[in-house]
Amino acid sequence: MIRRWIVKIFFVRRNRSYYSLCMVIAPLVAILSFLMLWYTGLCNASVTLLPSDSRSIELEFTIDGFHTETLQHEGKTYQRICIQDTIQSAMPGEPQLPQCGTMVGLPVIHGVSLDILDAQYETLQGYNIYPAPKSGIEGENQDTFPSGSIKQTFFENQHIYTSNAFFPDTPVKMGNKGYLRDQPVAQVHFTPVQFNPVTGEVRIYRKIVARVSWKEGHLSPEKKTSMASPFFENLLKKKIINYHNIKRPVIAENSYRTPVQRKMDSSGAEVSPRLKITVKEEGMYTLTYNDLIDAGFDVDAIDPRTLTMTNKGEDVAIFIEGEEDGVFNTSDTIVFYGEEYTDIYTDKNVYWLTAGATSGVRMNIHDGATSGNAIVPDYFPATIHVEENTYYWQTMPEGEGQDHYFWGGKLTAPQTKELTLNIKNILSGPETAAIRVQLKGYTDVSKSDPDHHTKIYINDKEIDDQYWDGRIVFNHEATVSHEYLNNGKNTITVETVGDTGASVDQLLINWAEIDYLDTYVAENDELFFRAPSEGVYQFEVSSFTGSDMEAFDITDHNAVVRVINTNIVNDNKRYTLQFEGVAQSDTRFLALTLAQYKTPFAIEKDETSSWKSSDKGADYIIITHEDFYDNALALASHRIDDGLRVVTVKVGDIYDEFNDGIFSPQAIRDFLSYTYNNWQEPAPAYVVLIGDAYQDYNDNLASGTINYVPSQIIETDELGETPSDNWFVLVSGNDILPDMHIGRLCAQTIEQAEDIINKVIFYDQHPSEEDWAKNVLLVADDDQSSFESLSEEIIELLPDNYTAKRVYVGDYTANDDVAFNITQNINNGCFMVNYTGHGAVNMWGLNASTSIYTTDDIALLDNWYKLPVVTVANCLNGFFTGKSTQVSVAEEFQRLQDKGAIAVWAATALSYTSGHRLLMLSFYESVFTGSSYGLGEISTEAKLDAYSQSSYWSELVETFVLFGDPATRLHVVADDGIPVTPTPLPQECTISAIEAEPKKLVLKKGEEGEVLITITCETNGNTEGFEIKANIKKGKKIAKIANKTAVTDVDGQASFVITAKKKGKAVVVFSVNNIAEKIRVKIK
Repeated sequence: MIRRWIVKIFFVRRNRSYYSLCMVIAPLVAILSFLMLWYTGLCNASVTLLPSDSRSIELEFTIDGFHTETLQHEGKTYQRICIQDTIQSAMPGEPQLPQCGTMVGLPVIHGVSLDILDAQYETLQGYNIYPAPKSGIEGENQDTFPSGSIKQTFFENQHIYTSNAFFPDTPVKMGNKGYLRDQPVAQVHFTPVQFNPVTGEVRIYRKIVARVSWKEGHLSPEKKTSMASPFFENLLKKKIINYHNIKRPVIAENSYRTPVQRKMDSSGAEVSPRLKITVKEEGMYTLTYNDLIDAGFDVDAIDPRTLTMTNKGEDVAIFIEGEEDGVFNTSDTIVFYGEEYTDIYTDKNVYWLTAGATSGVRMNIHDGATSGNAIVPDYFPATIHVEENTYYWQTMPEGEGQDHYFWGGKLTAPQTKELTLNIKNILSGPETAAIRVQLKGYTDVSKSDPDHHTKIYINDKEIDDQYWDGRIVFNHEATVSHEYLNNGKNTITVETVGDTGASVDQLLINWAEIDYLDTYVAENDELFFRAPSEGVYQFEVSSFTGSDMEAFDITDHNAVVRVINTNIVNDNKRYTLQFEGVAQSDTRFLALTLAQYKTPFAIEKDETSSWKSSDKGADYIIITHEDFYDNALALASHRIDDGLRVVTVKVGDIYDEFNDGIFSPQAIRDFLSYTYNNWQEPAPAYVVLIGDAYQDYNDNLASGTINYVPSQIIETDELGETPSDNWFVLVSGNDILPDMHIGRLCAQTIEQAEDIINKVIFYDQHPSEEDWAKNVLLVADDDQSSFESLSEEIIELLPDNYTAKRVYVGDYTANDDVAFNITQNINNGCFMVNYTGHGAVNMWGLNASTSIYTTDDIALLDNWYKLPVVTVANCLNGFFTGKSTQVSVAEEFQRLQDKGAIAVWAATALSYTSGHRLLMLSFYESVFTGSSYGLGEISTEAKLDAYSQSSYWSELVETFVLFGDPATRLHVVADDGIPVTPTPLPQECTISAIEAEPKKLVLKKGEEGEVLITITCETNGNTEGFEIKANIKKGKKIAKIANKTAVTDVDGQASFVITAKKKGKAVVVFSVNNIAEKIRVKIK
């Protein structure tokens, strides 16, 4: 039985600040079965902007009805309430409830609040709302690059399902706040259904009025812009519901219609020549006369006394033997200390040598003459650390900030693994040593606690025995006598015992280390050492094979001190170095022979750039690997002809200017942030990355893959680590909203770069009017009906002059060659191609245990310059950061010479059809509604649409990648067969109203009716040239719109023709700039 109460809540305003709640309750009883649908009126939802003021905006959310679906799980009945134009919430374990969101513009992001002004709802009983499923990777060996599908399992959040309270606690709330470029924005999320799991009640809200307000003291914006980019501002107009109520800067006059010759180079003020010196090991380094000459450094033209060395922006003290005469002679040598550098991105440190007009920093000296009164120490504390990163656990749960590389593969109990450490000249005797081994739990068995049991041995002696639980990082630590250690090879054994009762016990080894007492004995004519404690000591380092020893105080790597007046003792050609020094707790020394001086890993003359300069400006930035620079210049020239301000930047120059020459994706983001905040307005709108990337930055797995232009690796819920190019363009605010349009051309060779760029230029210059350019191919997997349903929804968006080509795997028998039909359709020519279904890095879905379409099939395409845009609603087709031999679907489509695709839009991570639906419908709606946007704007808009609906889809924003040029403009063919390029919206008019006439249209089947739309400006502005969109919100099979877009004439009017297809009712919504008007259509 279902009981229903009609409840109306309204608020009475008192003194602008206080509200009183009045409730009128009229109980009604209705007897309905859960198997029936409750449906009243028109089943759709909408958010409307109400009249607002300078300190607040008001939003009205309404629904016309809903219907209920019944589901079964293990004999238990559940319901799912559905409302058209909403999405189902997707947080695992929480009740699946309809949601609808919008994005509002604010003056600032601080001091913002949301209040409910009016809420009208009715209460129903007897409901048990189905929870959103929990998902995970299905199959074994899914540590990296998963090829399996996502397994969804039933999961109830017990905290929610056992609480006698309505969930969520409010039907509308403020979501995340952030910035779209300089504009503060916020999500407003409506949840028109609340559910009490204990009482079985649901509240259905038919109307909600909410106010978003901000305090007067917070009205100074954080970033002020005087000129907006036309290539981003139109996007803000579409996505921000109250755009015309907020103050926006003037839009720069810049469009594709006015070609101009404008470009920027990196030239700037003359700077002194400099060398880029790369080191990989810690130690003393020398640079000889020939080293400098071979690197192209004009040694003969400089005074060596002016040579300056820096590292990470700091001066480095050097020693130049023979500089006193002001001439760098062939026998002169530069000595410096090179610091080892290691992070997740690189193991290479960079030093800069510059010839200037002033004297550089030189090493100080310490007189090491012995007094005979200082203590001669026998030992000093030392640590040996061993770690081998030979195994990658990409999919580690909750892996944010954790090390994903381990020493070999998983240990499965019962199993042992031996680790070798070589310790020479250890102090003999009973002194103590500390041994540490770091492990990482791989399995977590909920029915066993603890579920891991491990023992540690040193040279076959057991030293630690521990039980522990779950996927935690676990550190074994034991203190042992030096007598347990060998002078030379030592073996640490890790044993996973396997006696916890857990069904499986697996773990990984990260590293091992030993703290011990070392002696002052040189190893290979070199020794890094310290004092046993603070004090004055006479250090005696023995066992050198030569007498040309030197000593340095290396405590401060940038201010190394040379030790002079050392004493050398010869004992049968084994030499001892003696000197006296004062040691603090952190003082470190290095003694070595001249033969142990190191040679840098690389020495190269720097080609000076000056991108860190506020006098530059650009609309379009190309960031390219040096190998592809000449190819990039061809693309730059093409975009300059389009009227864009273009710069072409070598990625190495970005590292040099924004990270002191050290490789890091952060440098690219810092560069883009600098251009956005400091270059001439309008700030850049487009970014193109030319070059492939590799996820294993340090090539730990020894694949030899080159990281041409890196991506940033982020942590995702399902896959773990995956690349995100979106991360680069987060340059305004601490959020995930892209502030520029970004795309990547994934070239690994010069030939591939040339092929990709040639396709981009050809596509722009040769819009096709042939029939093939009006074909849209829809491919759907057969595992879920939602795959075909999404394809059909996309087809509903196609204009009448476009032809849908379907390849639905479910329509084929097992013997049919699905791949052949896909290839044939693409070869015949398609404007766009969409695939919906399962997928992996190199394939589309599974059909009878066989892949539907793979990179091998793509390689055989022969669609010469009939280049589609390929959109992919699946998992991993955009995962482009694998090793060079692992080519993704997106990369294969993009790289084919003269064939394949002009662009691909695909995910680098695992994702779901419900999220893909939001993205794809927005993408295709933007393409076919006559917007003035290119690929970058279309893909960014789709991301923002998904994000506006729910923060749950944030990962879609982060992990969908555009494989293509974001400035590429699609050639949509109008009914007359001519490719059209819509014009930007005029700026003179701020629309205050849109009216439709008639409000209700009554037709007979087969008849046509005309609707006239009129727009009104707040002032007497120009109403000509505005693009009106028409969308059938209900009854898409009942009525048909001949033209889904129309442009207003000089009177601000545009007309639409609606055709009656069959008996029924429909609702048509006309909109412009987030202002909408709807009419009802009745067909007899």
